Amino acid sequence: MSSRNPLLHGRKRALVHGLGRFGGGREAVRYLAQHGLAVRIADKSAGDDLQAVRDSLAGLPGLDWQLGREDEALLDGVDLFVANPGVPDQNPLLTAAHARGLALTQEADLFLAGYPGRVVAVTGTNGKSTTSTLLHQALVHSGVDALLGGNIGHSLLADEAKWRSDQIAVLEISSFQLERMAPTARVHGAVFTRVLKDHVDRHGTLAAYHAAKGRLGPAATHFVVHAADDAVAQAYATAAPLRLRFAAGSPGPHGAGVLDGWIALRTGDGPAARIVHEDALQLLGAFQVENVMAASLAARMVGGTPHGIGMAMATAKPLPFRLQLLATRDGVRIYDNGVSTEVESTRSALQALRGRVHWLGGGKSKDGDYRAVADAVVPHVASAHLFGAAAEPLAAAIAGRVPTTTAARVPAAFAQALAAAAPGDAVLWSPGFASFDQYPNFRARALEFHALVGGRAVGAADG
Repeated sequence: MSSRNPLLHGRKRALVHGLGRFGGGREAVRYLAQHGLAVRIADKSAGDDLQAVRDSLAGLPGLDWQLGREDEALLDGVDLFVANPGVPDQNPLLTAAHARGLALTQEADLFLAGYPGRVVAVTGTNGKSTTSTLLHQALVHSGVDALLGGNIGHSLLADEAKWRSDQIAVLEISSFQLERMAPTARVHGAVFTRVLKDHVDRHGTLAAYHAAKGRLGPAATHFVVHAADDAVAQAYATAAPLRLRFAAGSPGPHGAGVLDGWIALRTGDGPAARIVHEDALQLLGAFQVENVMAASLAARMVGGTPHGIGMAMATAKPLPFRLQLLATRDGVRIYDNGVSTEVESTRSALQALRGRVHWLGGGKSKDGDYRAVADAVVPHVASAHLFGAAAEPLAAAIAGRVPTTTAARVPAAFAQALAAAAPGDAVLWSPGFASFDQYPNFRARALEFHALVGGRAVGAADG
């Protein structure tokens, strides 16, 4: 079968390397097979944990399963290499593919090359999933046909039967995907949440991480959205004719801001349109107000109405593992911000909470800078309760500044945090470090915490 996707023209056999655990590799296999390619599938896992993926692809023609190996012979007869963004460039098989001059792509690029509608891509350090979800819901509430996917955990390749030329696709995209994005890739609009510090362990330097994020700017053809005081995003080059900026003050032309407590938009030189009052939001924290402004601006640019955007923002609840009141135990409020794998997310969460806060954090450091984490957290906490690989070095960086405990695992650290808290206080679960010392991903770690709270909480909170 022929394909309208230019990345597939003349291709006969693809190697999909690294299935991942959130659907991108699986849907790339399905998409390629349905477009007539023979597909070889390689993953370093021997396959027991991939059985559900294998079952979901049963019946597709031309699949060659090669699990538990990554040797160069896998490249024989292949004319397209589909890389998992989580696999670093130093991987021997990827290095060998480069040396052979094989055409390389990834799931996100397959989507961008084949999709007939307009794409608004969302990136940044924190808030990508929330902003993407808000943008999608604003369009849906405005009567605009829209899809949502990407790094948020759903491959838009799976929605090919729904693709339309008069449709908007909201694509969350990570720095891992952006650093490999084809220079020919284009999106209608680019939305940047604040670009801070993360993934230095993968990119090598902060500058390289920022540069990866910045690749989205030149891909945008119509507009770019970012915080007015984000110097990193402001410096990104773009051919898009319009920059829209959001800020805490009154909105300027082509911007979003706050007027008398109302989030308001100006998408031209005219008066601002009031969208939703801050008090109507179910999302906690100033950082969530920024996410609302970013999503609202982007939605307005692709057909969102003030009423539809406002309804979406007022009814939106926090995504799982994003800052929210999870439960109450003996008068102690327990907040979940389990999505946090770096300190800025934790700092933002701490700034959003009132009263005495006892922080529950730890995991694996991405850069070894424990002093920076301590300096960011200590001014906002009554005590710190640390776990995992970061516990001892971070405790040393905090020493003498606030009461601190350490534990090997989350359950003991949680018990220590509860013991330190008094009625009226809060416990904040916001790890601030990567999960890979003890868990396969942040979700597994957060789910363990939810199970702990569920076993001891006496007043589950709404939302």
